[in-house]
Amino acid sequence: MQTNYLKKYVISSYILVWSLIILVAGPASLIFHAPPVVMWIVRNLISWSPTYLLLIGWKKFRPGETRMEFVKRCFSGRIRPLLLLFSFGLIFGISIVSLGILSVLENRPIASYIDWGSVSLPLSVFLAFTSGPTGEELGWRGYMREEFHQRYSFLKSSICQGLVWCFWHTLLWVVDSDFTDWRAVPYIVSNIVVITSLTVLMNIVLERHNNLLYSVLMHFGFNIVYVFLDAGILLFVILTVLYPLVTLIALLIRQYILAKESGI
Repeated sequence: MQTNYLKKYVISSYILVWSLIILVAGPASLIFHAPPVVMWIVRNLISWSPTYLLLIGWKKFRPGETRMEFVKRCFSGRIRPLLLLFSFGLIFGISIVSLGILSVLENRPIASYIDWGSVSLPLSVFLAFTSGPTGEELGWRGYMREEFHQRYSFLKSSICQGLVWCFWHTLLWVVDSDFTDWRAVPYIVSNIVVITSLTVLMNIVLERHNNLLYSVLMHFGFNIVYVFLDAGILLFVILTVLYPLVTLIALLIRQYILAKESGI
């Protein structure tokens, strides 16, 4: 029977991150009462678990290739500075537009939703960049994307990747969320829709230029807003509507370009 390396990686990544949250982040917060900046560093270390798992257990997931060959391929695509900026700006812009809509609906200035917190701005930006954006992409858009693309069509593969990535955060929805009452339902739905849509958008870019720097910046463009955000559940409802709309437009543009290139 052929070994399902993708299944092994997905299951292992879930076990590892949930174990780290329970055995490391839990005691750090509940027992040692670590200050916010220390907890942020702990979360960052945990967010790198898909990469730890992939590189340490490499032979268990991709026995026919070396780590260096894989990493080189993940960053082999051409870097176009304007596309890099556009990729970041698109994802960052969706959050800003959503926040603008929220401010209109609630008749509040956008600035009132920003909480600069207790950590300095440069350190906040650095910690935000060195968490999921740099810690997860080698696993999700590197290894997992290649494995799913070998099995399914572009859209089905992207949706599967998004769902795996989304539910990898399941335990965080319980222990690291302000929405623990009825608001948990729209919050979880928003996570599923938004993260899956974001995955599709990332894959559209990576399909043209196979370099993880694009998905790193898109991931960062998504995360950085929420570092300073203090908004209610309505924002996530808006995101749930806006992300699929943008993703649909991007898919239609992709289909048009593919048809044009094939001469149809």
